[in-house]
Amino acid sequence: MRYTLVLLLFTAALISAPLPLILTGNKKLSDDELYATLGLRKPYALEVWEDQPSIEPIIIAQSVSALTSFYRSKGFYHAKISSETENGTIIFTIQENNPIRVKDIQINSPLDIDSAISLQNDDLFDQSAFSASKSSIKKRYGEAGYCNAQFNTKAWVDLETDSAYLLFEATSGEPCTFGPIHVDSTPNIDGPLVASRLRFEEGDPYSVEAIRLSYEALYSQEAISRVVINDNERNGSVVPITVNIEESERPIRFTAGLGYSSDEGFTAQTGVKHRNFFGDLKTLSIDARYSQIKQTASGSFAIPLYNRGLLGGEIGYTNEIFDGYRTESTYEKVTAKYQDTPASAMAGVLFDRIRTYDSKDQTAFPDSTLFIASPLGELNLDTRNKPLEPTRGYWLNAKLNGSLRMPVFSDATYFKSLLSGAYITALDEHVFGVKLKWGTLRAYDGTLPSSYRFYAGGMNSNRAYTYRDLGPKNSAGDPVGFASLIEGTFEYRFPLYEAFRAVLFSDLTFASDRYIPDYANEKYLGVGMGFRYVTPIGPVAIDFGVDPENFQQHAIHFRIGELF
Repeated sequence: MRYTLVLLLFTAALISAPLPLILTGNKKLSDDELYATLGLRKPYALEVWEDQPSIEPIIIAQSVSALTSFYRSKGFYHAKISSETENGTIIFTIQENNPIRVKDIQINSPLDIDSAISLQNDDLFDQSAFSASKSSIKKRYGEAGYCNAQFNTKAWVDLETDSAYLLFEATSGEPCTFGPIHVDSTPNIDGPLVASRLRFEEGDPYSVEAIRLSYEALYSQEAISRVVINDNERNGSVVPITVNIEESERPIRFTAGLGYSSDEGFTAQTGVKHRNFFGDLKTLSIDARYSQIKQTASGSFAIPLYNRGLLGGEIGYTNEIFDGYRTESTYEKVTAKYQDTPASAMAGVLFDRIRTYDSKDQTAFPDSTLFIASPLGELNLDTRNKPLEPTRGYWLNAKLNGSLRMPVFSDATYFKSLLSGAYITALDEHVFGVKLKWGTLRAYDGTLPSSYRFYAGGMNSNRAYTYRDLGPKNSAGDPVGFASLIEGTFEYRFPLYEAFRAVLFSDLTFASDRYIPDYANEKYLGVGMGFRYVTPIGPVAIDFGVDPENFQQHAIHFRIGELF
């Protein structure tokens, strides 16, 4: 009896052991889609160490049902799926048959919603696309300020003609406005301060986009761990708002990390930050960063103000290696910012005590200790959909700083500006981008540190050159920097396979010690290609650039995130 029981258990174990799974007959839907429906993944050809997809025989019927439902959701109402086990392998044979196609789409709407509907005539009747269209229509009305809009969406399927007939109807109702705003805050965070950081006020036209931006603004405050903006109540066309926030239980956060970039080599950084220092979203942080060419240590304090303002202060130390000399800087900076979306502005002042030392060329990089007090200004406009991997939008940035030479106050009279911008657009998964940069430096009186000059070359500049290696050089071959810089970049990004992407690029730089470069004789061209592997923290990028007029001039760059 005992042996019989052991034999039965052994046989049951064999029957329930996972067996390799093969799909055959599918043409319109890919293996990856079908395996994903079953919670499986087929390894790439290079992943020889990974096992092939397998399932337990006991769930064959359940898997067939799941695949049948998935085919139906994609418009294949007549799909037939059968299974058999052959030589220890489970084979799913798929007959896709004729799919259901969209025959006619009726739209009745006072707003233009055509672009919100992702289905067109003769498309497969994809139920997920149909549901997404309904959500997009509701969002379109919400963005237009109609909080009480009524919707009627239907789909009729004729199995005899394999046709689907779709109806999208909407009535707008009266435009809505935001009503009274109430904030349920915490004892350590002031409610009116939270309300002032919302992207709408009482009486403004109702907008789901304004609510989305308000979520982003509140979650950017690190002391807040959870936000709920309740807009479900209605008082006719008035929408009262209730904001609930929760404070981070652990306000002190430690950070540490290691990295590598082709510009600075290996890097290590660490820091500690109190995210609600004495309450009301104030922050205090201490940070240190080490790389092969730059070491920094800093402490900063930030005080959020009403109406989206931020007052900040920072003290720090920097030691940096340039080709031909080194610099050591201790600085203090005070700033006042206005934070909005998509625009922001900053004004401040920088007190910089900077020492140039270990110079190999006293003419180009004189050893000196200088004090520069510089008023600062910055304007920023950013409409990109994703900062690390944008596919549409644009950004503009203007940085201005300068000083007047005075005893004790500053050792130089100068003006420096850097204007830059980029535009990104996409056609399906093909992304096109262009970036422009224009910088000028004018020294009118006194002496400026050599590091204040412009340098170019590297992963964020002209990629045919290594970091800061572009432009005029002294007799020792060290870059001396320049007073004017104009750079332009064009990129074409396209998919390769799964998470792999590729990019073709062209970088053009005009660099000169004059305020206006000689466009014929002071230009530097770089072309090349790169590869991207998409990760949750942004794409890992490797670029190879070369000067098409001198193939000996080339460089390889590595970073995380797109260039723009």
